[in-house]
Amino acid sequence: MAFPRLDELTNNIKKLQPKTDSVDQAVYDLLINTAIDKIINDVVAFTNLPAAELPPVLDTTILLKLSGWFTDAGVFMTANDRHTGAVTSVKEGDTQINYGNPQNALQSLGSVSFIDNDFKSFLSRYRRIRGWKYD
Repeated sequence: MAFPRLDELTNNIKKLQPKTDSVDQAVYDLLINTAIDKIINDVVAFTNLPAAELPPVLDTTILLKLSGWFTDAGVFMTANDRHTGAVTSVKEGDTQINYGNPQNALQSLGSVSFIDNDFKSFLSRYRRIRGWKYD
């Protein structure tokens, strides 16, 4: 992927979603990099723009979408926080509560759609029609 501001985006998401002691560094880096690749590929697929041509104005929205997903999924919570937030499922009967964790987040990342209706409206301004020649 030839996204020109990849290092800056990676550094900024790492500042917003710092690594906790309960997360291995390799897993942390893998999740960050995979999530960034996923959202950029989603934006490229929707806009029909090459990654190298994505305008800088999209960076903030991409950053906020990623940070929101990490927070909502409870990916980088500390061990203590994990028991008080980010419940991913509750089962009735035999009580079972599942909390978000990095391994589950990586597995679910493939089915996550970062391109919701609000983001589509925003991205539509930059969308190109396939097959047209642009100078």
